[in-house]
Amino acid sequence: MIHTITLSHSNTLNETKILKAYIFALIESDFTNFPAAKMTSASSPWGEKGRALQRWIEENQSGCPYPKSTFTLTYKSRDYFVVASRKKLDEKLLTALKIKNPKYAYHNISIRQRDTHSHAPVWWIGRTAPGMILLDDIFRSKRSEDPYISEFTKAAYQLEFPLDSLKSVVVINVNEKDTVECIRRMYKSQGIRYPWSTQHTWRSWTPEGQALLGTGIGKVLGAFVLCAWGQGRKRISNIVTFHMDCDIHKLHMRFELEDM
Repeated sequence: MIHTITLSHSNTLNETKILKAYIFALIESDFTNFPAAKMTSASSPWGEKGRALQRWIEENQSGCPYPKSTFTLTYKSRDYFVVASRKKLDEKLLTALKIKNPKYAYHNISIRQRDTHSHAPVWWIGRTAPGMILLDDIFRSKRSEDPYISEFTKAAYQLEFPLDSLKSVVVINVNEKDTVECIRRMYKSQGIRYPWSTQHTWRSWTPEGQALLGTGIGKVLGAFVLCAWGQGRKRISNIVTFHMDCDIHKLHMRFELEDM
């Protein structure tokens, strides 16, 4: 629906304020009917990479560099130490993730190479719970011939839960410079102070959402979707950026998944 409203010089100050508020309400209610905004200067360095990754995820396009993976792990893996313990989520994280069940528990998982003298190290430290993965510390040397981090993420979740039950992936304490720089620029372009305690949700089809997919962390999560389900099965619907209370200087990201 298209709404036409005219602000004229004859409007009083109060009338103008009321009309402006009405316009913002209409935009909010009809948001899905408006075309996406143009790529902003803040997101442009990452936008094209993100759009390409999004096309590979959502369409069966040729040339996708992330094939569906068959890599799996067990707790008795020959090549990796896989250690898990069961714990409860802390209260701050429960609140930030909007989890209402205080007994919500997770599996704390550490995956490391058995070859402790490797010159191309790789490790995966995170937590899994029904419908959720939390990435705490991930690293893979560029020289490594081990599976990619996206494949370790898939294998870690499958240690305890069926893959199709996954709803979101949370990256804890993001310090990857490329990703942080993108988010800083986006916040600035939106008039948002950085850091800020309020959660911000970016739709994946918007210029900002596509830019986030083009960052270092975004590419890991996009590659994860592709290696886990292949093309045209699942997609990232929203990307949420947030800080928490006294840890306001620590940036976290939540990638929400949905069926195609």
